[in-house]
Order: sequence, then C-alpha cells, then structure tokens
Amino acid sequence: MRMIKLVSKKNIVLFSLLLVIIIVGAIIIPIVIFNLQKNTKMPEGGPYYHQIYCATSTDGINWTVNYTLLFNHASVPGAVYFNGSIYVYFVDGICGSLKVAISHNNGSTYSIYAVSINGTNSPMPVDPAPIVDGSKIRLTYLGNLNPSGINHKIVTAVSDNGINFNEEAVIFTKDRITDPDLFQNSTGGWVLFVNTGNQLIKATSNSATGNFTEDTSFSFSQGWLASTVVISGKYYTYLHNGKNISVAEYNSSGLTFIAQNLISGFTGIVADPTVAILGTNKYIMYFKKCTIC
Repeated sequence: MRMIKLVSKKNIVLFSLLLVIIIVGAIIIPIVIFNLQKNTKMPEGGPYYHQIYCATSTDGINWTVNYTLLFNHASVPGAVYFNGSIYVYFVDGICGSLKVAISHNNGSTYSIYAVSINGTNSPMPVDPAPIVDGSKIRLTYLGNLNPSGINHKIVTAVSDNGINFNEEAVIFTKDRITDPDLFQNSTGGWVLFVNTGNQLIKATSNSATGNFTEDTSFSFSQGWLASTVVISGKYYTYLHNGKNISVAEYNSSGLTFIAQNLISGFTGIVADPTVAILGTNKYIMYFKKCTIC
C-alpha cells in the first residue's frame, strides 16, 4: 500500500507541473506571436503582391496567354531578345532591387541574377526598359525612386552581358516621373515616353545619351506604362489602360489605338506590358498581374 501511495503522489506532482507548463505556455506564446507580428510589418501593396506572366503572338495584336506563373513577388518587367536569349528585367518585390531572368531556350526555363549598375545616379533603380543598342543592352530606368517624387532622374546604362551595367547619362529629369520607354524613331532620332500620374508625356533627343527635351504639344491620358517595339515596319506601343493592356500605333502624329484589352483570363489588373521580338512573326509579351494594387 505504501508503494502505491508514493507512485500516486509522484503522478500528482508530474500532472501539476504539466498543467503549469500548459497554462504558462498558453499565456506567453500568444504574447510572443503578437509582438513578432507587431514588429514585422508586411507591405500593404506594391511589388510584393505582383506576379509576372507571359503571352505569345504571331502578329503583335492577338495574344495567347500562358497562365503559368513565371516570377512571384516581381513587378515592372522589361524584356529584350539579345544574342539568342531573352532577358527579362524586373523589380524584386521582396528586396526592392533589380533582377534579370535570362532564358537561353525562348522562355522554357530562366536563370535569375542580381543586376549591378556602376554609377552615382542609381541609388534606387526601378522601372527597367531594355533595348538592343549595337552590340550591347541599353537599360533605361528611373534611377532615384524617392517618396517625395522630387527631381526624379531617368538614367540610361549599357552592358555587354546584360547583368553588369555602367551608367552613361541622366537623360531626363522632372518631378514625379516613372516608367521610361526609350526607342529610336524612323528618322534616327530618339523618343522617350515617361509617366506622370496616369498620363504619358514625350521627350526627344538626337542621341540616346543626350538631354531629352519635353514635347509640350504631346499629351496622352488614355494609356500609360508604355513599351514600344517595331513590328512589320510599324511602331507598336503597348500601354496599360487602367485595367488591361492595349496596343497603339505610334507615328509623328501621336498614338492611335489598334486593339484593346489584349490579355484575358485574369481577375484584377494586368499592366506593365513589354514585348521581345524572338524572330519573324514570333513575339513574347511579359506583364504583371496585381493581387493587391
């Protein structure tokens, strides 16, 4: 009987200790979780909630969407076909830096690299817009994103490998401008589209690295986030129309819409179109989808 009583007392002590541990844990663990949540601020919107998808076309107007997610927490894609490979530049929504996804097999697989830019005008580079310029990739972007939006600088840089860039010039400066689109027109001059709010403005120069002068006669508010390529001898400017993606033909008279709402099958907003020309009648568009915008 004595042995049984001793065992019973031990069981009671162990049970009491276990009960204390459970009660203390129930009090402390929620406090710890609350403090972790309080001190870990998740972004409320923006690139963290953006995703990049692609679509293909044989004419630049009718597009077949690939609904496979390519890059998560990624925004503002800019694509170019260079030396047989696709280079897709984007803003990493987790760390805020520029990345490039390179595909050597026409978009079947990608390898992702951090982009480096040597220069003093790119403390916060965003909105990448690549083109092929001679034997190099020319990347034009907003170099100094800042909360005030004052004195935003559009910078252009070049690279022979698509990863490591050297600044060449600040080509345009204006308050609250974003999303450059640089291209050479049919007469050899250079055109720069940039956003200001939900409006597109235009600047021109004789050189890709010159000081661009705003064309105050040009104003366009039916689309923005422009990206221009030459297809079948025509300048096709792809635009975000507030909900979806449209394409307009650009010439000296301005922009004329060709087709609206090119991308289907997504809820929410699709934007930031960019088109790479892979060959004759072979085009690939990258765009972002916003889960929270």
